[in-house]
Amino acid sequence: MYAALRSRLAMARLSQITLVYGIGLALYLFTTIPHNWWVFLTVLMMTAAIEPGLVIQKSINRGKGTILGIILFMPLIYLLQLNYRMIPLTFILLACLLMVPNQRRYDLTVIFMTMMVFILNAYNFTTILLETPFQTSVNRIICTIIGIVVCIGGDYFLFRRFNYSRKLYYLLQRELCTTLEGKVERMLNSEMLGLNAYLVVEDLRNTLNGKFSEIVTSATSLNYDLRSDEILKYKIQHFDQIMWQMRRQIYAIYYCKFVKKDQIAATHHYQRFEESIVAAKNNFISYNNI
Repeated sequence: MYAALRSRLAMARLSQITLVYGIGLALYLFTTIPHNWWVFLTVLMMTAAIEPGLVIQKSINRGKGTILGIILFMPLIYLLQLNYRMIPLTFILLACLLMVPNQRRYDLTVIFMTMMVFILNAYNFTTILLETPFQTSVNRIICTIIGIVVCIGGDYFLFRRFNYSRKLYYLLQRELCTTLEGKVERMLNSEMLGLNAYLVVEDLRNTLNGKFSEIVTSATSLNYDLRSDEILKYKIQHFDQIMWQMRRQIYAIYYCKFVKKDQIAATHHYQRFEESIVAAKNNFISYNNI
């Protein structure tokens, strides 16, 4: 059942992103919106976040960054005319600042990127510009807004009833608990399976890092989802606390069994792990209509 659900979710998300890309590409190819390639660029950048909630957050950051970048660019473009030697220095500074923010501060990246692109356009000596900086700024804002509307519309109106984020998070909750139970069982039976301490910890590291990263990303997306209410966000936060407790208990079992070789302590941590598993399963989000 759940393997089929995962396959269905993947196909649904592929269909959503394909449709949104197609709309963005059509606006670029078949419309006369000034600088309409910015519309398609916005769609590409926003849907690169994949998860619906993350698309929303990235769209907000792009819109905010674009507007702030234009506000900062407008006085700068006239100040640079006082001394043209400052143009290459300003461009180098913006290129450096563009690399500083991390992925959580995409709005800062967009601010510096917008300013850098606009300065390049304003001081282009090979092509005659037919627009003033103000006109270019207005066109950029319009194209960005259109691209954001396409992305949000594709996720929250055309596919409103499918509820992708909630179904995916529920599926990942079940998969995580099943995986953790299997890893603990494998660890406790390591002698029977012929596994040493190195093989056990390597398997834990490789598996748990991927599983935890996947569910954390899904939880972040669901928190930003427009349809998520406060009760759902509370359950997500509570499950997040429980799953990190389970991870600590798993490594505590490993430490007691393979490093300290204390079977009593290992059994104690195993009992706490079992209690956490029960609490995690009781905290699964609602899966109605899945």
